[in-house]
Amino acid sequence: MNETTDSFRQALRHSDPKLIRFNPLERILHVDDFNQGQHGWQGYFPDYDGWDDYPGRYQPVDAVTQAVEKARKDPKLRIDRKLPFGPRAVPMLSSLTSWDVGTAGSLSGTYALKIPTLPQAGSKVFAQKRLGSPWRGKFRVETWFCFKTDPADFQLGETDIRALYLTFDVMDLHHVREQGQEPHRWWPALRYHNAENGKLVRRWQANIGSEGVKDGPWEYLADGQQDLGYNRGPTKYQWNYLRFTFDLARREYVDFHCHGKEFNVKGRRHEPQPPLEGWRASTDKCPGLVGTGFGIEAAADKRCFLYLDGVVVSASES
Repeated sequence: MNETTDSFRQALRHSDPKLIRFNPLERILHVDDFNQGQHGWQGYFPDYDGWDDYPGRYQPVDAVTQAVEKARKDPKLRIDRKLPFGPRAVPMLSSLTSWDVGTAGSLSGTYALKIPTLPQAGSKVFAQKRLGSPWRGKFRVETWFCFKTDPADFQLGETDIRALYLTFDVMDLHHVREQGQEPHRWWPALRYHNAENGKLVRRWQANIGSEGVKDGPWEYLADGQQDLGYNRGPTKYQWNYLRFTFDLARREYVDFHCHGKEFNVKGRRHEPQPPLEGWRASTDKCPGLVGTGFGIEAAADKRCFLYLDGVVVSASES
């Protein structure tokens, strides 16, 4: 990209009121304004193929009957292995309406994307969007977010939220085989450990695990301490800006910024021990996937909410 083209693109973005509060890379993949709809963000659930076995069924994936039986036998089954049946919480649009102030609305309009948990300690819920980028350079996600608990008991509830999540399931395009490489799968992911056992922790972590995209284990960033804006009332919403960039070609973190602080993540890689194997390492059916997830986890038997006011995803060619 030459300097004139870059300057022109910057000028166009700065003239757009939807983009001026973001800092996208050169290629914008999508701009999600939740005043206009949900933009494809859906709940997180496992793959399945058919109700029962049938000739030609995609064998690495369970049939519905198998998935249901697994969930019944194991109430602690990983979130990405539970079909969405029975009591569940799902992403939805919200006008942030409460008993005391009525409708607050979002940061930039009426609606935000709301990601709620069940009123159960350990409940972990994600909004997921799956896409591919034709530009396999840097990949950036930005949002404005806030988080709260259900204000029905009139309590602040700050320590009732265990964690916030930003997770990715990234797979190479299959034509890398033409260059003598095998497609690679990796999981860049960040977790804000907000509270544990009734006490605030307030530290960012990175995924170092190989069990699941959203399961960790997690390692604290050396400079990960941060007090996010929560505010002093159960229905006072304070919005925080977040930006995370990683490199699709190099398979490493580039930068991470949240609420005015730059974190030292440059060059970090997801290299779990033990390495991903078998189905977890497979890129079958999903070449080029960049699956983005925002999530929240409850620390108490109380509903917890993560709100997103706009999401901008962008990429670069190198």
